[in-house]
Amino acid sequence: MLTHWELEHYRQLYRNQIDRLVETLTVRLLPTFDSVHAEVEALQQEAYRASRECANDGNGLDPQTAHEAAFEASLAHFDIVLDLRQGLQNMFAVSLYHLFEQQVRAFHVRVLNHKPLKFGSDVLKAWDKTLPDPVLTKEQRSGLDELRLLANTVKHGDGASAQELYTAAPHLFLADYEQDALDDPTVIVHKPDIGTPLFGQDLFVRLDDIHRYRQLLNGVWSAYLEALHGAGRS
Repeated sequence: MLTHWELEHYRQLYRNQIDRLVETLTVRLLPTFDSVHAEVEALQQEAYRASRECANDGNGLDPQTAHEAAFEASLAHFDIVLDLRQGLQNMFAVSLYHLFEQQVRAFHVRVLNHKPLKFGSDVLKAWDKTLPDPVLTKEQRSGLDELRLLANTVKHGDGASAQELYTAAPHLFLADYEQDALDDPTVIVHKPDIGTPLFGQDLFVRLDDIHRYRQLLNGVWSAYLEALHGAGRS
């Protein structure tokens, strides 16, 4: 079905799109959060200065209260920035899955001249119909399903997808300091309610997960394109 030139062209095209999307997160966006400590220090100084001025105006504000006000202001800012960083990583997992969906649709319609695909679980079913034998490994299929469930959970919060995702990848529901609970058989980990994952709360996609999904999608494309190339030679 595919010539060797087409095989290499589309493999490179889709890999570049996936890699560039991830690099946008890791190289261009996440480094902007490195200044958070300087921002916190500036907020502390400003809050402390304002509190001291209030005390100098005769309002009876003691130095300890001024320090507490500065600390609370900086802590609130720090928490919000960390949540935003986590929310950005969550959003990019969604972007990866939907980029993959768009690539699949474009490939089937523009290259294979098929009817437009319906997405969801039908993506793999449609690809399976294209070739006589299943192409993806069990690990690749489960990885794609995990990413699909993750995209739905980030977008919609709690629901059926979140429940399925918790069974498939419980580590995504635990913050870094909670990860040890997964290795302790005496601890029962209960899935928390998923409220606002787009704001970085209740769901924790890490950079390791992003890179794992990138490798997964690139591997899926290579497997299918190689299979289509082989089908054309047989």
